[in-house]
Amino acid sequence: TLAVAAALQARGFDIRGIRPPTVPEGTSRLRISLTLHVDENEISAMVEALVEVLASP
Repeated sequence: TLAVAAALQARGFDIRGIRPPTVPEGTSRLRISLTLHVDENEISAMVEALVEVLASP
């Protein structure tokens, strides 16, 4: 989770890895926060980047 968050941050996206004790053990996750100023193209780019990062070994 933290590696995925770091890879997405390196691509310019403000995505954070959330891990225990904030969430229960074994349920780490990514926090994606959208603001009013994020447009559809930026969301699409983030999704594409997420797919690429998750597909890489």
